[in-house]
Amino acid sequence: MTHWTQACIAIWLTLFSFQLWAAPSTSQPLKVCVGDGSPWPPYTYWQGETRQQKADTLTGYATDLVLTALERNDIAYQLVFMPWARVQHELARESGRCDLTWDASYKPERAQYSRFTQPLYSISLGYLYVGAPDTQAQPNLSATQSVCGVNGYNYAAFGDNPRPRFEANTLQQALRMLEAGRCRFLASEIEPVLGGIRLGLYQFSRDLAHISLPNPKAFHAQVSRYAPQANDLVAQIDAYLDSAAQRGELQALRAQYFQSVTSQPQP
Repeated sequence: MTHWTQACIAIWLTLFSFQLWAAPSTSQPLKVCVGDGSPWPPYTYWQGETRQQKADTLTGYATDLVLTALERNDIAYQLVFMPWARVQHELARESGRCDLTWDASYKPERAQYSRFTQPLYSISLGYLYVGAPDTQAQPNLSATQSVCGVNGYNYAAFGDNPRPRFEANTLQQALRMLEAGRCRFLASEIEPVLGGIRLGLYQFSRDLAHISLPNPKAFHAQVSRYAPQANDLVAQIDAYLDSAAQRGELQALRAQYFQSVTSQPQP
């Protein structure tokens, strides 16, 4: 074998190895998981009950950001719908069914099995309660009051404020508990609940008011550390977010989705 032939083979093997490293998604689509227990408007929401209906109507500010980032980087993906607590379980498994999700807040235990992008958005935390939304007098919030929440949600950002004592499987179930008087407050992010009621995604027939906490909570795209080239995937999403912000696309997109929620009449 001549030196020329050996050199050509070496170059070919180097290029072939680089291709395998650079584009693993060509063989297996990225497994993109959506927590489907509770819609999260205007960030992630859908219509319908079946997986196909959810996939066909999936929309929202955060959904648009993450999926556009994947498409701009020619990353093939498949959508998988499952309860949010299950999404976290699958992200933590080396051979799990999830590579990526979004609308995820940071927790140290999640960081052990995940990589997080820069924040996609930040929203207000607080306590929802049955009452007139325009009243100036707010009920006393104390540790003795019963507080509802949702299983699998991250309540670390509530700090020393009261945490849920009763956890439902979905946000709609937690709203039913609040409406029936089984708890005095619902600890939650405020905008997705109010937006979901306006869109008819959540049912709540009584007046609903809220107490806001001072510090907003940041939400990210979350990539399993076992996903193909997890660090590169985070960098690609971050790079898209930076470029979209510079072009003014994030502000326009945010206005579009917030208008679609706030313009809907109360059901």
